[in-house]
Amino acid sequence: MFKFKAALVSLLTMGLAAGGPSPGLAADASRGLVGAWIVTASRPGGVGRNLLTFSSDGTFFRSGDTHPVLSGGHGAWKQAGDKEFDATYIAFRFDQNGKWIGSTKTRIHIIPGPGDNEFRGVAKVSVRDLEDKEVGTSEVRLEGKRIQVELF
Repeated sequence: MFKFKAALVSLLTMGLAAGGPSPGLAADASRGLVGAWIVTASRPGGVGRNLLTFSSDGTFFRSGDTHPVLSGGHGAWKQAGDKEFDATYIAFRFDQNGKWIGSTKTRIHIIPGPGDNEFRGVAKVSVRDLEDKEVGTSEVRLEGKRIQVELF
């Protein structure tokens, strides 16, 4: 364990001495969607906020301001074109008493820009009952900004 800690400290020291973190650790637009994002969602019922985290293995996670009536979401994403991405996630729905009443399946289409660490997108939401039957739909406009490391 001590050797591992010493090696880690050595690597971090070399990175700082060379002028900062290694390129693999730096936050930049060349990573595509990989990373954490704060997203404004223009919903039929008003504007909301979500946190989306896209992993390099094609999975992603969503949390938002709809808690406790909507769980965190788990899903998958992939590149759909030259500069476009598609994603799908599922979250569980609950009533005001905390009883499970179904789920939502949300499909998202994302286009990076206009800035290097921004995206715009649209989400199509399918509200589903406990038997996974669709009982409603809506469409949401998204605007995302990559969460950046702020120096301490």
